Amino acid sequence: MSDTDLFVPINVYALPVNRANISNTRSFEESDAGVHVQWQLPEALTDGYEDPARGQTRFPLVPNRWLVTRYHGPANARQAVGWIVHSDFLDNDGPHGARGTARSIALYDSRTGAAATGRRLDQRVGSWVELEPEAPEGALFLTAVGPGLPTFAAYQPYNQDVFSIHDSLVYRNGEPALADGTLSYLVAGWYSDDGVDTLSKSAGVGALLAPDPAEVPPEPARLVGILDALGWQPSGSSQTPRTLYSGSALGVTWQHAAESRS
Repeated sequence: MSDTDLFVPINVYALPVNRANISNTRSFEESDAGVHVQWQLPEALTDGYEDPARGQTRFPLVPNRWLVTRYHGPANARQAVGWIVHSDFLDNDGPHGARGTARSIALYDSRTGAAATGRRLDQRVGSWVELEPEAPEGALFLTAVGPGLPTFAAYQPYNQDVFSIHDSLVYRNGEPALADGTLSYLVAGWYSDDGVDTLSKSAGVGALLAPDPAEVPPEPARLVGILDALGWQPSGSSQTPRTLYSGSALGVTWQHAAESRS
């Protein structure tokens, strides 16, 4: 992170599901207990752009790494736990085993023919390091429409461990390990390869707007054009090398047995 990074706000939603919710509706099962956290991509990354050369609509690549952190407890004894979401994990070898979990519908990389799902790494964030890419450098493929569904990024059951997670609150023998109280979630996202960032020259919205390298204007006019197309207005430096995405859901009331009230 540098002082020239462009921070893009995102909306984060948290839906608590407890015993009362499960008993009173057919929409949930016992395995759904916990908090379902979903983040909404910026509108600019969900819009398609016409590519005259290919005669088709193309969608920009979206961030494929997300840090989700849950905070709970009183202010003088705050506790936190975090997860890394590897949104474009390529599942070429079957079950993920101890490496992570994946519950989203399958994605598809048209360039390699590989099936892909999201993956949430259930390990301490402090020990996480970026793994070697499964796809060739610069061949990232995740977009807001996933495998071709316009609602992929918006409909949570489609995108668990891609643009959402299920925080089970570590239920054991039907009882939550986390006491009733107030929870908050912070979500931060980025591209695993800066070369395909939304603001990059070779990829992102810039490449969609000017697919021919000869048509790419010089800096900073190029950056100004991209930001204008995105509808974004940076408040700091115009020399922005990359984007970071961040949002939070604060004050989520968790009661594992009582019926939730709006």
